[in-house]
Amino acid sequence: MAAALVGACIAVHAHDDDAAAAARIPQRAALLARAQAELERGDATQALDDFERAAMMLHAADAELGLIRAAMQDGQYRRALAFCAHTAGEHTDDADGGALYAWLLRVGGQASQSDRVLADARAHTPDAPVTRAAGAALALDPPVATGLLLTSPHRMAPWPSATGGPVPPAARFASNAVLVDDGRAALVPLAALAPESPARLWVRNGLGQAVEASRADDAALAARGLARLRLHAALPVGASRESAGRAPFAGSPGYSLRFGDTREPAWPMLTQGFLGGLAGAGAARRVGFDSAPGAPVLDAGGALVGITLGTTRPQAAWLPLSDATSAPAAPASTAARAGLALVAPDEIYEAGLRRALQVLVEPRRASRQ
Repeated sequence: MAAALVGACIAVHAHDDDAAAAARIPQRAALLARAQAELERGDATQALDDFERAAMMLHAADAELGLIRAAMQDGQYRRALAFCAHTAGEHTDDADGGALYAWLLRVGGQASQSDRVLADARAHTPDAPVTRAAGAALALDPPVATGLLLTSPHRMAPWPSATGGPVPPAARFASNAVLVDDGRAALVPLAALAPESPARLWVRNGLGQAVEASRADDAALAARGLARLRLHAALPVGASRESAGRAPFAGSPGYSLRFGDTREPAWPMLTQGFLGGLAGAGAARRVGFDSAPGAPVLDAGGALVGITLGTTRPQAAWLPLSDATSAPAAPASTAARAGLALVAPDEIYEAGLRRALQVLVEPRRASRQ
C-alpha cells in the first residue's frame, strides 16, 4: 500500500510538473498559437513544423492534437492516424485524443475499431462533452461534425480554404462529385443541378480546399445522367490517379468515399466491398456496397475508375470513367490486371481525399419586380 501511495504521489507531482513546465515555456505557447493560425489559413506544412517543435519541448496532448490536424489538412491520413493512436493511448485523461481517433477510424472505414476506441474514451472520461458529441455524430451514416466537434483542439473536419474568396454562407450542399482531368473538372449527377443552372457553384475536396465552378455543356454526359463542371482554378490531385482504361471486373475489390449533407468542410467516409456486374443493358455496373450519387469509385489499387450514379435501383450503380470521359484510355495498372498487391484502405482513403468533392450551390436571388 505504501508503494502504491508513493507511486500515486509521484504521478500527481509529475502531472503538476508537466503543467508547470508548460507555463514556464512561453516560446512553446507562442509556437502553438502560431501553428494554429497557420493551420487555419491553410499553411499545413508550416503548421506541422511548428506543432512538432512544440511537441519536442513537452510531451503533452495539445501539440500532438495539432500535429494530427495539420497532417490531415496536408492530406496525410496515415500519418495522422498513427499520431492519433499514440495520443489516444498515452493521454487517456484527455478525451480529445480518443474522440478524434474514433472519428478518424470511422471515416477511414474501420467502424468496429472506432466503436471500441470511443467506448474506451468514454470509460476513461465519462463526463467529457466531446465524447458524447462524437458518439451522437458517429451514429450517423456518414457522420457529420457540427457544433463542439468543429472547435479546437480536436476539430473533426478540415479548415476551409477557398480560391477566389470564401464560399458564401447561403451556399448549400447539393451532391457528391468526382475530380477529374488532372484537377481541372468535376463530374456530378445531373439530377443534383437545377435544369436552368441559375446558381453559382463551388466544389470542395476532403482537404477543405474549395473553388468556384461553372457548368459545361456536354450532351453525351447528359445522356448518361451526368454533368461536367469546369473549375475556375485546378484543385491538387497529389499522388492520386485516375484510370479510363478497362473497368475492374465484377467481384474485384472496390472503394467509395462520400460526404454527409453539410455545407461545412468535412472529411468523407470510406466504404468498401466488391464491385458488381452490369446493371442493365447500358454501361452502368452495380456498386455492391454503400455509396451515394456522385461519389467516386476507386479500384483495389486506389485509382479513380468511376462515379456512382443514382440509387433508383435496389443497388447503387456506377459508371466507369471510360464511359464518362472523352480522355484517351489509360492502360490498367499491373496490380489491377493481376489482382495482386492490394493497396491498404488507409492509403486509398488518403488518395480519395482529393478526388471526392462536395458540390455547393448558392441560388441566385430572384430579380425584383
